[in-house]
Amino acid sequence: MVYEALLAGALGGLFWLDRFQVFQLMLSRPIVAAPVIGWALGDPLSGFASGLLYEVLWLERPPIGGYIPPDSTLASVATAAVSALAKSQSPAPLTAVVFVSFLCLFPVAFVGARLDFFLRSGLGKLARSAEQSLLNGSGIPVSKYLAGGLLLGFVCSFVVLFPVILVGDILVSSLLERCSAPVVRSFELSYYAVPLVGVAELMEGLREKRYIILFTVGLILALGVGFILGF
Repeated sequence: MVYEALLAGALGGLFWLDRFQVFQLMLSRPIVAAPVIGWALGDPLSGFASGLLYEVLWLERPPIGGYIPPDSTLASVATAAVSALAKSQSPAPLTAVVFVSFLCLFPVAFVGARLDFFLRSGLGKLARSAEQSLLNGSGIPVSKYLAGGLLLGFVCSFVVLFPVILVGDILVSSLLERCSAPVVRSFELSYYAVPLVGVAELMEGLREKRYIILFTVGLILALGVGFILGF
């Protein structure tokens, strides 16, 4: 379990850098990062199911200007890792395991937001140091400050993810072990309520006719593909 937590924490730290420090190729989105974490731990379905919850919930909360939204990357990575580990130890259905992991690890999103603020402050100090170094002609390459910023971001996210995954696995596995079959069944069904909340919020934003048409076409295509694959 320790190795898996180390692996998930390291991968999650790399994905977290994509949020605003390097590339920004949308690799930090939950629907991308979480399935990769699940795949690395041998359970891509748990990763996809975890990423779907956070992706739908936070589509309407982009980090614009000075607004720092809850950190869906850290939370989805932690949820995917814990779900994959707990699923390997529990006979409970996939959606029940993911939903319990989601409930237990949802606060990580708000911890991540605080970490985001802390890191931006640290990067600001590094940037001022780099500027002062250039003005003074001290000879310290700017690349060292850039590397220091990336290392700081990686370490910060890893320090949060590693213990959270370890504790989360123990907590979720214990909860599922102590729950009766009807309770587990309720968790299994409750999973589907979370995406509905996100979809309802998205529907609120469909005020223009073209958006409604695009949504309807997409829904019909998704249902058609699902129907074909079902056979």
